[in-house]
Amino acid sequence: MEDLVASTLSQELKIPHLVARFLVSRGIKNVVDANRLLHGSEDDVLDPMGILGMDKAIDWVLNVRDLHQKVFIFGDYDLDGMTSVTLLTRGLKHIGIESEWRLPNRFGDGYGLSRSAVDEMYEAGARYVITVDTGITANDEIAHAKELGMAVMVMDHHQPSGDGLPVSDVLLDPHQDGDSYGNPELCGVGVSYKFMCALYARLGLPTPTQYLDLVALGTLADLVQMTPENRYFTKSGLRRLQKSEWPGVQAMYASLMKPGSAVGGIDVMYKIAPLLNAPGRMERPDPALKLLLCDNKSEAPALLAELKNWNASRKQKEAEITDMAMEQVKKVYGDRIPTVLVVAGEKWHVGVIGIVSAKLAQVFDRPAAVLSVDDGMAHASARAVPGFNWHKALFESRELFDRWGGHQNAAGFSLSEDKITELRERLEKSAAEQGYTGEAQPCDESHSFDIQVALRELTVDGFPERTVLDYFDLMEPFGGNFPYPTFRAENVKVHRMRELRGGHLQMEISQGGSRVFPAIGFGLRKSKSHIGADHKVTVIFEPTWNYYNGRKSMQLCIKAIE
Repeated sequence: MEDLVASTLSQELKIPHLVARFLVSRGIKNVVDANRLLHGSEDDVLDPMGILGMDKAIDWVLNVRDLHQKVFIFGDYDLDGMTSVTLLTRGLKHIGIESEWRLPNRFGDGYGLSRSAVDEMYEAGARYVITVDTGITANDEIAHAKELGMAVMVMDHHQPSGDGLPVSDVLLDPHQDGDSYGNPELCGVGVSYKFMCALYARLGLPTPTQYLDLVALGTLADLVQMTPENRYFTKSGLRRLQKSEWPGVQAMYASLMKPGSAVGGIDVMYKIAPLLNAPGRMERPDPALKLLLCDNKSEAPALLAELKNWNASRKQKEAEITDMAMEQVKKVYGDRIPTVLVVAGEKWHVGVIGIVSAKLAQVFDRPAAVLSVDDGMAHASARAVPGFNWHKALFESRELFDRWGGHQNAAGFSLSEDKITELRERLEKSAAEQGYTGEAQPCDESHSFDIQVALRELTVDGFPERTVLDYFDLMEPFGGNFPYPTFRAENVKVHRMRELRGGHLQMEISQGGSRVFPAIGFGLRKSKSHIGADHKVTVIFEPTWNYYNGRKSMQLCIKAIE
């Protein structure tokens, strides 16, 4: 049945059968859905006025402009928050509204809006404040701002706490009760963009698509679900990243990408996002936001160099804590890994525990929380795996926490050190209630892949310069819940293999008379024993572009050799 569907897709859309089989393996069963994934559709963009409170939000901002007042924009310290602040700062400036921005310091301020941040903005003259990518759970802090006489708009995408909504003047959050907007999975910068679209439409201005590169960065970095609207925004934004209007983004592209290369979702998640998040993880996020807001091409290189230094420090600290966390898992649990993994260390750097928790979740195939304990308090960052909802789990135990927030896939919280054991027990109970059993074995040596292929299928019949990669480029963004295509090929012959520094294997491979493909296996030195002069192997691989001397060609990235 699946092969019949793939044949139909191949014929109707005029795409290679391999591409059609891949689409079917990802749950695409009809021509309409396949065409939407390949090409996107403006029909996927919903009316921003469908978000509850949008009319009131526009009125609020235009009133600020009429009063010639300044807006203080307070965003979260991650990339979603920083792109949100950048978009609002640029978008409001374009219509004549002056603004200042503030980002919290995760070491001094913690997650989200704090009373001290409210007081600081008030002392600096703030009377009109927009919180973005944060605020929906800041009930006490916003009540404090109102007591000081400040007007507050909350623009968020996180789930409400369950203990009522903040007493803000305006609230935009597609997760609030009564909001029937068709895409509640917008991230913070997505909500910001929808607001700017509605505002510009009210003023008779063109849709501000120049900000979609920022939307793509925040959407991918925040790991929100790739709904049709999110995918359309991200796909469009990735194309804009190549020729961004913003000097800071231009500098990043020139430094991190090969000239003329397309930016994919993997590039954002593993190159751009870590770089921009690095200063906020190590000290303060401000340098990254300054790069995003930079309007001077001559200043961008120095700002970028500063971020690279922060990123180098982040990598070193991350590696140290990852090693300690892995060792703790082995020492405490051995082979009996719990359903929800919780590890804690004394004064672990809180800026990198989110990355470490993501690594633990990946390695052990369990939802993971990594806690940094300091002076009796534990600050945590958590990451999920499919089937487990962190927001639901934390909400059920919210009385344990001093502060908490997040969504299904990622969350943060703080609690007293003496409550960690109770938290572990409650998380196990929540997992059971959610129906998550953690049955997948973390030490399973098998390697996952989408479909089995013949290497000759990687090129397109009749078009010697065309490959399946041209079609996969159309499917971007990959990442998160839509990982990059991975294939399996059997009876593969290895030609001319050599080992590179770092334990990488460079080779050429072919199969049954196919053309010879260049390939590289990062860190696969241990697999050399599988490869002999006349011994054929099975390979798990990703087809990727290789850029060299201004030309691009297909290279197979070998993930495993069997």
